[in-house]
Amino acid sequence: MSLPHILIIGGGIGGLALAQGLKKHSIPFTLFERDPSPLTRAQGYRIRIADIGAKGLHYCLTDELWSLYQRTCAEPKGMGARMNAIDGSQTPTFGMGGGPGGPRGPPVEDAKWNGKADRTILRALLLLGIEQHVKFGKTFTKYEVTENGVTAFFSDGTSEGGTLLVGAEGVTSAVRKQLLPHQRYVDTGSRLLYGKTLITPELEERFAPEVLKGGITIIQDSVPLTLFLEPTRFPNDAFVESQGRIPKTEDYIYWVLSGSTESVGLSDSEIHSLTGREAADWTMKLTEKWLPSFRCLFELQTPSQCAPLRLISAKAERPEWKPSARVTLLGDAVHAMMPAGGSGAKCALSDAALLLKLIVEEGVSEEMMEKYIEGMWEYSLPAIQQSGMAAQSLLGFKGWENAKELDV
Repeated sequence: MSLPHILIIGGGIGGLALAQGLKKHSIPFTLFERDPSPLTRAQGYRIRIADIGAKGLHYCLTDELWSLYQRTCAEPKGMGARMNAIDGSQTPTFGMGGGPGGPRGPPVEDAKWNGKADRTILRALLLLGIEQHVKFGKTFTKYEVTENGVTAFFSDGTSEGGTLLVGAEGVTSAVRKQLLPHQRYVDTGSRLLYGKTLITPELEERFAPEVLKGGITIIQDSVPLTLFLEPTRFPNDAFVESQGRIPKTEDYIYWVLSGSTESVGLSDSEIHSLTGREAADWTMKLTEKWLPSFRCLFELQTPSQCAPLRLISAKAERPEWKPSARVTLLGDAVHAMMPAGGSGAKCALSDAALLLKLIVEEGVSEEMMEKYIEGMWEYSLPAIQQSGMAAQSLLGFKGWENAKELDV
C-alpha cells in the first residue's frame, strides 16, 4: 500500500507540529504558508504549552527536538498576583500555570508538561529539518476532491495534489470556509493591545519589583481595563543550544492590555489601522492614571512590537460536519477560542497529535476521520466554553448571547 501524501495549509504551531510528526514517521507531506518567509511578521511572544498540549507536542517531535524545545523554554515561575492599577493593592493570587482565566497549573512534579515558550523560537524550532517540505508565499484559494485524492489551488495559479488536505491556517481559514461554510463565529467584543518590554537595567530600576520577580500578574483598574503580564526569562541561549539554527531572544515582559470596545475607546476601523507606534501611544493614553511603577512598562516598550487584536471565537457548539477522507481541519481553523491559560495552543497541538496517531495507525479513511472529529471535540468544545467564562471576568466579554455573529 502506498503512503499518503498530506497537504498542510498553514505554518502555525499546529500545522508545523503535524509536519514534524509526519516526518518522524516517514509519511510524505508538503506544508504551504502564505507568508513569504518565516520572519515576515512578528509571531507573537510568550506562549504557554501545558497538559494535553505539551503531551501532543511531545508525541509529534523526535527525542532530539523535544529536548531542544525543553532547553529553549523560558524559566517557570511560581505565584503571580492580582493588583489594583491605581493604588497597587493586592487581591488573592493564583498558582503557576494559571494565566488569564486559566485553571491552576499542574504540580511541580509535572513541570515537564508545563512549558513556557517564545513563539518565534518555537516556530523556528518546528521548522528544523523540514525546510525542504515547506513552501512559503503560497496563499490557498480552494480545493477540489478528485477520484484519487484532493487538489489544493493557490493564488499564484499553481496547484498541488495529495491524499489528504489539512486546513491549519487560523481563524480566517479558507479551507474551513469551503468545508464547513455554516460554522458560526462571533465577535467577542474584547479588544487587546499586546506587546513586549525588554528587561533592561532601567526597567528593573523603575518597575514594580514584586511583579518583576513574580509569575503571571493581573493589574486592573475601574474602567475596566485589565493588564496581563509575565516576565519571560530564558536560562539558556536558543542560538547556542541549536548551534545557530534558532535566533537568540532577550529576556522580556510579555503583556496584554485588554478591555471591551468601549473601554479601549477605539472603533474597529480605528484599532485595526494603528501602526505599532500609534498602538504604543494608545497604551500610554489608556493608562495615564496608573501608578508610575506600572506605567513605565508601556513607556519602555518596544513600539514596533505593539499591535492591536480583535478577539474572535467559534461559538460553543458543534457544527454539522460530515467526515471526509480528503479534507479536515485543526487548531483555530475549526475551534478558535479566547485566550485562557493557553487553551488554543493546547487544543491545536492535541489536534496535531491525534490526527497524526490516527494516520499512522489506521491510514486515511472516512472512518478514521470520524474518530478524529469526535476525539477533537471532546476537549476543544469544553475549552471554548471555559475560555468564554474566563473572558467574561477578565477580557470584557459580555456573554455568548450578546456576541455578534461574524462572517470570517
